[in-house]
Amino acid sequence: MNAHLASRTRGARRLAAICVLAATALAAAAIPSLAAPAAKPGRAGSGTITFHFYSKVASLVLTRADGTVVQQPTQAPGAGDQLEITENAYRGTHQAHSKKVAATSHTICVFKSANGAPVCDGQAAVGGNQLLLFRTPAGDDTIVSGGTGRFAGASGTVASTQIGDTDDSDLVIVVRLHS
Repeated sequence: MNAHLASRTRGARRLAAICVLAATALAAAAIPSLAAPAAKPGRAGSGTITFHFYSKVASLVLTRADGTVVQQPTQAPGAGDQLEITENAYRGTHQAHSKKVAATSHTICVFKSANGAPVCDGQAAVGGNQLLLFRTPAGDDTIVSGGTGRFAGASGTVASTQIGDTDDSDLVIVVRLHS
């Protein structure tokens, strides 16, 4: 993989990792002992929760706009190409994390042009079959954009730190619950 493609793919993977870990954070939110919401007046189900997760890429597939699946791409993605990523998320950080997967995620990043950052949308399966939805507009930060169950109407932010020269990331997810 050439350096330009590796850099853009790693960036898209990082965006996907953020989406996956955000979902993992929501899975932890379903279990009160994992994280306590910050005290915030309001109705039951409202508040702010901050999560810390370690995300590992499970699979990554680049599909060209014409439908061709590329295993070892030698050129940069073009307009219409997509990167599909699945990840496993663990409570904690890369230095100290749970052994058991806390959530899984699926993200698709679509390249709108050959030179720009992709737009990514992701879903994460969390405790109790609840879903958390994420969106990363091209070149922007990843945001929490809703979900199901406790996370219906949720909003928030995700910060990602890439671990060395890998596709793995430590995530900090701040979720605002709305009832």
